[in-house]
Amino acid sequence: MFGVAVLLGIAVRVVVMLGFFPAFVYSDGPTYLDLSEHLAPSQERVVGYAVVLKVLLWVTDQVWFVAVVQHVLGLLTAVIGYALLRRWGVGPVVATLGVLPVLFDGMQLVLEHSVLADVVFDLLLLVAVAILAWRRSPRVPAAALAGLALGAAALTKIAGGPVILGAVVLCLVLAAGWRMKLLTTLAVCVAFVVPLLGYAAWYHSVHGVYALSESGGRAKYMRTTGFVDCSRFVVPEYEQRLCPTTPVGQRYDPTFYGWHDPDNTHGLEPPKGMTLNQVFGDFARRAIAAQPQTYRAIVWRDVKMTFAWHRWDDYEYSTSRKWMFDGYRAWLPTDYTGPAYREHGGRLLTAKQPWSGFLWTYGGWVYLPGPVLLALLALVAIATLWPSRWSRNPGVGRSLGFVLAALGMGLVVIPDVTAQFTWRYVLPAFVLVPMAAALAWARLAGRPRPDEARRIGRRATETRPSDRF
Repeated sequence: MFGVAVLLGIAVRVVVMLGFFPAFVYSDGPTYLDLSEHLAPSQERVVGYAVVLKVLLWVTDQVWFVAVVQHVLGLLTAVIGYALLRRWGVGPVVATLGVLPVLFDGMQLVLEHSVLADVVFDLLLLVAVAILAWRRSPRVPAAALAGLALGAAALTKIAGGPVILGAVVLCLVLAAGWRMKLLTTLAVCVAFVVPLLGYAAWYHSVHGVYALSESGGRAKYMRTTGFVDCSRFVVPEYEQRLCPTTPVGQRYDPTFYGWHDPDNTHGLEPPKGMTLNQVFGDFARRAIAAQPQTYRAIVWRDVKMTFAWHRWDDYEYSTSRKWMFDGYRAWLPTDYTGPAYREHGGRLLTAKQPWSGFLWTYGGWVYLPGPVLLALLALVAIATLWPSRWSRNPGVGRSLGFVLAALGMGLVVIPDVTAQFTWRYVLPAFVLVPMAAALAWARLAGRPRPDEARRIGRRATETRPSDRF
């Protein structure tokens, strides 16, 4: 069954290449392409993905090659996910279902076709989990390799830093004996930190401070633009232009205020001794301190959007069409995207029938709806709390499923708390939560493999490392 699914996944990716050649270059794409040509640590974002682009564009400077490679990486993500599920005793049908969103979800395909970091980040994250959890009791070398992969992921997307917590949980739960638990935990943490320290030193050599980026304050400011009322607190004169003038409920997307609004952010002059990032962060702290309940309400509102049936715009957000094939019916280059195409192959994006028409319809029907995602999380929660002695297949460790679901949802919630909601930030949940649910189903209702059944019979009264959580 999985082989058929992969073949269909390849076919739909061929249709994407035929329908929208050469690739989608929008959002952060032109910036990443520019960084790949003038590689240096950026104050706005980590540049791990730009390094990937530099390698790919060394082969050819055409963006279609980036899209092809990322489509292959998407398929590889599904293969790794399937192999990991089978390794942990999930049956072939359920394991295939667990990776279907990676193979077929419309937004997954759009992001594979886009010059953006999301697909590379998700692959690195899953590679790290697979390395760490390939054996029921991880060893130090595997933990070190997993830590390096997580460090690379954190340098691909800054929001990936907290994923190390999931690796620590796996080491503490899966490793056999306290000595091995401590050694694997130490190995994964040290290996995770090493590339970050190297990057911070590189950043210091260019910008004079030890950091990965200096955009955290701007991100927090963007979080406040959906609710802030500057009449509720004292705003220093140098920050007053950061107050949105449009009434709450009628405001634009937070990205507009953080990056594009000439009246708010362009020309903002920080006082002596402060950087722009510090000014943004100071404003955000004042706003949140003055309106804590409103801040919590808007975060909760955005978390709930993840579970909407349709991936449409709501509230002040206006970017959902970027992550849909339907958004490229009548694409026109801008002063921002046009030069990126001209400098990387020279061919502008073209929607070709009948392939593009098929994908416009496909994207509206083939995706993981929010209520289904919520149901999968509920299944994971039940399996996590379900006693091993009642499980039909206790050899499927609940800890791995819990960590996969926690990583997926954690990477959704972090931007909601610190920056803004956008649909592409939900992609890790669509990749990891179905895999976690496949493990949960196998634990609750699946049949153990013959070798697993024999092992369970021999050790019916013992507790496995994988069942201690």
